[in-house]
Amino acid sequence: MKKILFLAFFFILVANLINAQTYKTRDANIYFNPNKDLSHKDYASLSKEGTAVLKVETSEVALLVPMKTFHFNNALLEEHFNENYLHSNKYPNATFKGKLNGFNKDQLTKDGVYNMSSEGQVTLHGVTKDFKAPVKMTVKGKAVTFDCSFKIKAEDYAIDIPGLVKPKLADQTPIDATIVFQLN
Repeated sequence: MKKILFLAFFFILVANLINAQTYKTRDANIYFNPNKDLSHKDYASLSKEGTAVLKVETSEVALLVPMKTFHFNNALLEEHFNENYLHSNKYPNATFKGKLNGFNKDQLTKDGVYNMSSEGQVTLHGVTKDFKAPVKMTVKGKAVTFDCSFKIKAEDYAIDIPGLVKPKLADQTPIDATIVFQLN
């Protein structure tokens, strides 16, 4: 009897694991431009090396971006970003962990654009803050793309900006995240 119960439990567990879809990607792009005049790209940067996970059944999503993957047009600026502002050796990654509100797995089966929101926590520079932002999900063929635009304040994450640079920067830094998952 114990063997039968164990086998039944085992098959139920395996069936749940098979049905629990999880998508992973290393195709997450994060762009920011903190300039007051967004047409200037002096301090703008892009990372194309974010890693993301989407758990379909629970609508959970996670994103990890190594800080040293942000590249600038100016090598000295990149050095200052990593050593003086973000302290990338001490805080090597920015992360988001949360849920997609308004997401359901059936949306992945039909091409279209779906609006939802993400809610969770962002950790940057050793500081964790609650986070909520609108998300646009586009399903096309065997790919799903999540686009999210939001703004952060450097002081909210204990990032000190020198007085000489501060007048050139916006009070809030706009950030654009694009994450592409390939569907099975």
